[in-house]
Amino acid sequence: YMKKVFFLLIKLVIIINVNGQNYYVSAEGSDSNPGTIQEPFKTIQYASKFLEAGDTCFIREGIYRENIVRDKLRGEAGKSIVFTSYNNEAVSLSGAIPIESKWEIHDVNIYKTKLDQPIWQLFVEGKSMITARWPNGNWYDGSVWDKTKSMCWPEKENSVLGNYYNEELKNLDFSLEDGGLIIVNSGSFKTYKAIITEHKAASNNLHFDPSTVKVHFSYVDRVEKHGYFFEGKKELIDVEEEWFFEPKDSMLYLFVADGKNPNNLNIEGKIMSYALEFSNSSFIEINDIDFFGTTFNFEDCSNVTVENCDLLYPAYSKRMLRDISQMDVTKMLVKDEFTPANNKIVNCTFAYVDGPALELNGVGNLIENCYMHTIDYSCTYAGGYTLNMINAPELVFRHNTIHTTGTSETFKAGRRNIIEFNDISNTGFLQNDGSMVQVSVKQQDQSQTRFNWVHNSVKQGLRFDNSNLPNSPWGQNGSLYHNVAWKTDRIFFKGDKHFIYNNLIFDSHLNDLIISSNTEIAGFNYETITRNNISNKFSGHRTKPGVDNPVPGIVDHNWSGNFKNADVRTQLRDPDNLDFRPKAGSEIIDAGALIEGKDIEFLGAAPDIGPYEFGDESYWIPGYQSEKAGTPVPPNFSTTVKTDADLMWLKAYKTVTHNVYFGNNLETVEQATVDSPEFKGQFVNNIFDPGTLKNGNTYYWRVDAVGQQGVIKGEVWVFTVELE
Repeated sequence: YMKKVFFLLIKLVIIINVNGQNYYVSAEGSDSNPGTIQEPFKTIQYASKFLEAGDTCFIREGIYRENIVRDKLRGEAGKSIVFTSYNNEAVSLSGAIPIESKWEIHDVNIYKTKLDQPIWQLFVEGKSMITARWPNGNWYDGSVWDKTKSMCWPEKENSVLGNYYNEELKNLDFSLEDGGLIIVNSGSFKTYKAIITEHKAASNNLHFDPSTVKVHFSYVDRVEKHGYFFEGKKELIDVEEEWFFEPKDSMLYLFVADGKNPNNLNIEGKIMSYALEFSNSSFIEINDIDFFGTTFNFEDCSNVTVENCDLLYPAYSKRMLRDISQMDVTKMLVKDEFTPANNKIVNCTFAYVDGPALELNGVGNLIENCYMHTIDYSCTYAGGYTLNMINAPELVFRHNTIHTTGTSETFKAGRRNIIEFNDISNTGFLQNDGSMVQVSVKQQDQSQTRFNWVHNSVKQGLRFDNSNLPNSPWGQNGSLYHNVAWKTDRIFFKGDKHFIYNNLIFDSHLNDLIISSNTEIAGFNYETITRNNISNKFSGHRTKPGVDNPVPGIVDHNWSGNFKNADVRTQLRDPDNLDFRPKAGSEIIDAGALIEGKDIEFLGAAPDIGPYEFGDESYWIPGYQSEKAGTPVPPNFSTTVKTDADLMWLKAYKTVTHNVYFGNNLETVEQATVDSPEFKGQFVNNIFDPGTLKNGNTYYWRVDAVGQQGVIKGEVWVFTVELE
């Protein structure tokens, strides 16, 4: 699990610039101590009672299993209250406790032990186990994201909501009554939990209360859209790493992997949702503190910064306790959409979450350089989104990477959001409909979606949506430019008076770039400007050919493959290896045009068509920046690289200069120094031209980050040049 960079320099600045008091906490300390570095407190909660504006709480290395609750903890502008690790020591806030009771055999490799208190998530050697379920689905092998494997489907001719028939149910030789739960995806972007009210062993049907489930209007009679799975019975344990807790007798069951004895393993159980619960507080900084099996909840707080923190397994449903109420998730919520918040989440990771990664609202927030992955395998939280920012006006969402999510919508934008330099992929596996970036009607005015990569998803890549009701208002004045979308469902725009320019879209499942002309339902788009875009399939309809359904509005200076009888690859250097720049001599160079009121930077006589300019000395790459250089172009292990390829990379976090090493031997490149022949120079820009490469040859390269923190050695990447 990747640990992010922490700059000691940042801490020194905090210490030097803040004229407050320093307090210290250590797992070996005592709350009867004065809180000095020689005699530290034992708990963060106790230390927090002394903190005032400008003070810093330094936390020594260790695991802290605390629920830290504070109300009205207030710093001031320029004098924040800081919670941070001491001298970059490893500090973890944990929501789990060790399970030390003796395990005994229950059945073959299934062990059991009696607990003193309930748990709702189980960890073995720091890894979350899988809730017992049917059909089976696992985070780690990816099976949970495959609906054909991890869900069951009602038989259309025999099923109605609340009464499902399926011959596969006969495989269950036990009853799902008395504790069994069904998790059912019943529509476009909704998944619900319900108690199973009737089921007999080996029966092909089951019943649950349909009043607890709502169905999207377009899916009422389409039960093939209603995928479901079961939880809540210990008999569902049938594969390694599945577990079950029985609240009635406090018995815990575990199918241990590899035939190991759980008495010899480090096993913990989740007992706490939030390690930090702050309310009515302001100017707080949480820095370089990790969260394991727990998270934070800031209620009615402003000017809070969470930075350099890893959140591993931050949220998990309590369905194991038969609690089907709303789960506790990571939150930064103020009174309403229009309340100033100015909260920040910077350089953090969110991994393995049941539920959304984050819920946030209020005006003026920032989410920057965060890495979010493996988010929401059950999709049962309100809404069907990974990040719901619809009530977060003027949010800047920048340089984040998101991949592997279950919900219908990945990022649901708020008013006047700036969504830029993000890399989003492999989303929406477990719900119907949806998009990767969704901008709804009221949120489209003055929104800016730019310099993003969205790719490899069953969902729409980028979308300006509408209410789908006749005569309802539609969105206007949204700007979407310099984005790259490939292998998504499409990018799709409803409304009018939008600015859609300098985008690249290809290899979509349907049409690529769709400017809707559905009139009163989706907006006319008569005044939408569509310019400087390159795509294989332009159309005014989501499925029908563009030749019969022209894109409405002001449409010019685009390159459209379906009208050229050609592919975008004829115009670009190597899009299959992430080089989306114009090819020398291509039709798209200087073939674009400006848009009045829009600042389009360009080289040459006019803008190029597409998101990149021919001859640019740098190559923008979106996504999360770690302490090392990343996102190699061409991709690591590619075997289809061109002989004229440039080598490009995503710069390391807060790093300008990089050293480049290149050669045809793995060991020499890995061990090379600045005195080695493999050293090719120090670069401020992120493009290295290795010269003409030989067909069939394999090459190795490395990029080291050079910054104030010293030199951070990069990974060795490898590629092979395609055969002639």
